[in-house]
Amino acid sequence: MSNRESRPIPFRLIPALTIALLALLSLACTSGPLVDLFYDTYKQFIREEAGVELVEPDEVVVVGDAYGSEEEEYTGGEASGAAPISGETAGGVSGDLKPVGFLNYGEFDAVVMPYTYIPLGATQAVQPALASTVSSANDGTGDWPNSSRYLTLPMGTYSWCIDWEEGDLDEDGQIDYFHYIQNDPTVLDQDDSDELEFAEEVAISAPPSSGAIYEGRCESAPIEDSCAGKSQQVVVYSAPGWIIGSEYQSDLRAYGNTAEFPPPEADIAITNRGGAGFQKAWILHQAGEYLEATFSGPYTAVGVQPHGTYAIGWARVLFDGMEIWRGDTSAYWHDAEGYLHAVYIEVRCFPPGTHTLRIECLGQNGGGGAQGSGGGMDVPISHFGFRK
Repeated sequence: MSNRESRPIPFRLIPALTIALLALLSLACTSGPLVDLFYDTYKQFIREEAGVELVEPDEVVVVGDAYGSEEEEYTGGEASGAAPISGETAGGVSGDLKPVGFLNYGEFDAVVMPYTYIPLGATQAVQPALASTVSSANDGTGDWPNSSRYLTLPMGTYSWCIDWEEGDLDEDGQIDYFHYIQNDPTVLDQDDSDELEFAEEVAISAPPSSGAIYEGRCESAPIEDSCAGKSQQVVVYSAPGWIIGSEYQSDLRAYGNTAEFPPPEADIAITNRGGAGFQKAWILHQAGEYLEATFSGPYTAVGVQPHGTYAIGWARVLFDGMEIWRGDTSAYWHDAEGYLHAVYIEVRCFPPGTHTLRIECLGQNGGGGAQGSGGGMDVPISHFGFRK
């Protein structure tokens, strides 16, 4: 929930609010989507006047730098559902994350980040979460080890990059950084504790007592993103799930409200059954309503971005008629204020031809996300994303 201090609604707004409420009541006899759309606009008006900052989807600033993904092989058989996630780096909801700590036995405070990552049960490395933490050196003063030395990450196998600074050694006016790679694998799985007190601990040293040391700061290991030799895959981005502004954002976006924002290419068609447009998004209200993208261009990946406040609900995603994901859209990543909840579901490396990605409302109330209660069944969709 927001920690912002709310302000009382100014008296000058009372006439306007009264008219708005009467108008809302008069709309009660009309279609459900129209009432919902009007109510959304009304809520936005109230929040703006009450001092709550609202941002357009394209203007959202992602809080933190813990971008992550969960990847599953798509076999064309059983639906490959994705479990919700948990932990501070993912917004504090429940799921398949585990904490890991770092004990620094070296001379300098160190920054630790994942270098490589293979998801649990997979054999191929994917881009690790862009998360980092500081592990303090034991200088004989203060508490050691420091209590903030943990990361909370998706389960799988990791190697680590550790960097530190040693001041301006060459007197060129720039701080000199060094790093090394710790390749001994760390496996986070179901046997690891969810509690920080009992989390797996990795011993590091800045600098290391042996092995190669490199100049500069850490970066994640490069990942080959080509589809050559790969089968079709489903990737669920959930830490955070708002993909716009991250390094994983797509090359093209086709917005949900295609009536006002046409698709970027002629080979992309967006259609719907039910729902209503709101700004760039399309909002599904009832079970069976859907939004879908049909395309035939030279794309290697297509994804869909459901998002909204805590009051959103359950949906499923189908690719060429096969269910590939279902879940409570409010149970995934949210921003620091809890206003934006989001998850991005992507299909990669499909064969050439015409394909359809559909997201469908299941008519089931969500759990309320960061609010913890008060979930609804609406499923707002920001856009479909395409990679070439």
